[in-house]
Amino acid sequence: MIDYKTGGSVALKQRLARPLEDTQLMVYAALMLDADVPLRARYLALDDAAGITAVEHSNVEHSAALMIDGLGEDLLSAFAGAPLPALGEGKVCDYCAARGLCRRDWWND
Repeated sequence: MIDYKTGGSVALKQRLARPLEDTQLMVYAALMLDADVPLRARYLALDDAAGITAVEHSNVEHSAALMIDGLGEDLLSAFAGAPLPALGEGKVCDYCAARGLCRRDWWND
C-alpha cells in the first residue's frame, strides 16, 4: 500500500516513530488483513528536498491488528456507557472543521 503525502520525509519518519498514532496506513492494512497476502505499507513524500522519498511503515500488519483490538475495546466501553475520549492533537486541529466532534476546544491544557 502506498499513500502519497505532500511534505518531506523527516515529518513522515517522526509520525511513524509512533506507529500506533498514525492510523491512515493501519486502516488500509486492516482492510487487507484477511487477504492472505503479505502486507507492506509506505508513504511517498512528494516534496522532500532529496526528491520523492519512500518512508516504510514497518510491521503494519501488527499495528493494524492492535488498532482493531483497541477499537473493539473502545466500542465495548462506549456501549457500557463510558464517555468517548477526545482525539486530535497538533497544528491540524487549528484548521479542522470537526473540532466540535472531538471536543478539542474543551480539553484541559
